[in-house]
Amino acid sequence: MLIRFALLFAIMLLIGMQGGKAQGPIHLGVNVDEMGAFTNMVDHTNRYSKATGYDANGWPMSDFDLVLFDGRPATEWNGTIDDPDGYRIDYSGAYQSSFRGQGTVRASGTAVSISDVRYDAASNTTFFTLNVGGYPNANHGLVFLSFTNTQRLPSSPPSSGITELRVMRPGYDLATTQIFTDAFLRLCTTANFECYRFYNVQNIWDGEPTYPTRTTWTQRKLPSSASQRSMASMTGQRDGWCWEYIIALANTLKKDIWINVHMSCDSQYVTSLASLLKTQLDPAINIYVENSNEVWSPTQATHGPYNQAEATARGITFDQNYARRCVELSQWFSTVLGASAINERVRVILAGQQAYPGRSDNHLNFIKNTFGDPKNFVYATSTALYFGSTKASNTDPTVINDGMIEAIDAQITAPTSALYRKTHITKAAAWGLVGGCTSYEGGVSLPEGGNTNNLAAQIRANRTPAMANVITHSYRPGWSELGGGLALYFTLASAYNRYGCWGLTDDPANPDRNAKMSAVRALLAPTTDVGDNSVSLERDVVSCTAYTILGELVASSTSMRDVVQQIQPGLYMIVVRSSNGHITALMRSVEH
Repeated sequence: MLIRFALLFAIMLLIGMQGGKAQGPIHLGVNVDEMGAFTNMVDHTNRYSKATGYDANGWPMSDFDLVLFDGRPATEWNGTIDDPDGYRIDYSGAYQSSFRGQGTVRASGTAVSISDVRYDAASNTTFFTLNVGGYPNANHGLVFLSFTNTQRLPSSPPSSGITELRVMRPGYDLATTQIFTDAFLRLCTTANFECYRFYNVQNIWDGEPTYPTRTTWTQRKLPSSASQRSMASMTGQRDGWCWEYIIALANTLKKDIWINVHMSCDSQYVTSLASLLKTQLDPAINIYVENSNEVWSPTQATHGPYNQAEATARGITFDQNYARRCVELSQWFSTVLGASAINERVRVILAGQQAYPGRSDNHLNFIKNTFGDPKNFVYATSTALYFGSTKASNTDPTVINDGMIEAIDAQITAPTSALYRKTHITKAAAWGLVGGCTSYEGGVSLPEGGNTNNLAAQIRANRTPAMANVITHSYRPGWSELGGGLALYFTLASAYNRYGCWGLTDDPANPDRNAKMSAVRALLAPTTDVGDNSVSLERDVVSCTAYTILGELVASSTSMRDVVQQIQPGLYMIVVRSSNGHITALMRSVEH
């Protein structure tokens, strides 16, 4: 008991010795990914085939096949799995399903079957249950559906297709109006994110037609569409999630949103979008507006050629046209939400390039010379806080983690480096931008691009407890303490394989599978002042030895409980952590 008392006293003494000013808040958001998002599995897929045509909403007008989902880990379809731990998401269960019309539905894949098929003539609706099993065996989560003998209406000819296909995740009834799963909403709120960016789900890079074609408001995706992914081959619609779903999620989360606007969207599209946001989005939610994403190369995806063709038509450079479009978005939004909303509720982003700071100079100078002071039109510049590892080839994942810290340090301590983070922050401050320099994306870029060199160790490096220190290092001393503004992690959830380990978790139903999420949660934990010290309060703390020791102490010592309680009423210290010279006290409510 005395040893434990002395341990706690020493820790509290250590806190008292830290002195100095309280740490400022870290402004951190996240890029949303669709993994596990929708209650209706059909919203996740656009892999229709064999149809002779599609209606305006994308529903097949003949018999057809559909890849409903493929949850296999990469690259099991080739006989091997990238993930050395072979982690699988569980897709098993009974999926209540229906479609408007008649037809024969069959399922194939791995351990799948159809049951309880019935047709209700009064509503012209066919009901069935899709049964998925096989977890955790090989090739689990692979489901194909085949629809034959279809008849859209009783008066329709044979093989006329169906509409309104719904395949609800286990636990969700066909009658539900709930769009997003409970697990997805829990994932989104696992940490106290300040902002959510929707680039991932908007299909920005592949969303542009060929210039000079414009995208109009009447062409946009709707909740009634057959898919919330690109339907370019079905209806010509290249956008991802409909705006109504983005707004619905934003109103549920009640945090700021960061949206990307396709370059081909005409003025009527943008003003209609602004009007929709004005009338349907919670007025307390701020709106970050970005022109496309990473418009760096005239040959990149669909957005690069579109920007280059428009620049050529206007007689200006590639970078100048990007900057012109950013001002254009600002002006169009101001016509709907008012000039006073610019740099307040509406925050237009002038995104640059981490490795080429000169691109931001091109943007800013063109705006100044053509329109006036950039700070009157744009809220902030933006860069990407990605990092690799100086020890990427080491077979020890923790050594790879050490190399990540070194890679981050190189970006924050080497002014001559092209990746020097302070360059972007200083530039934004010099131009007097209200939001300074933001970071639209960031995180671990190892592995990536399909590279399989040392793949197992690199994937496991993303799952070590040490990743918490890496993430903390990148965003506190590596960004916030340099004067950086809002930063958005990339992404909320993703599979871990040769193409990247981008997600804070690799299972949307299990946010804390690794230390990334806990690190972000700690960075965003509310703070309270203890004298001259700032104490970070984290209510859900991972298990550790100190937790056990101090937990027993608090439970058995009334006098010490009272002392600790003075730090924050109702909360008790359970562990104190040192990270790069900073002392963080983690708290948790404890029953008396």
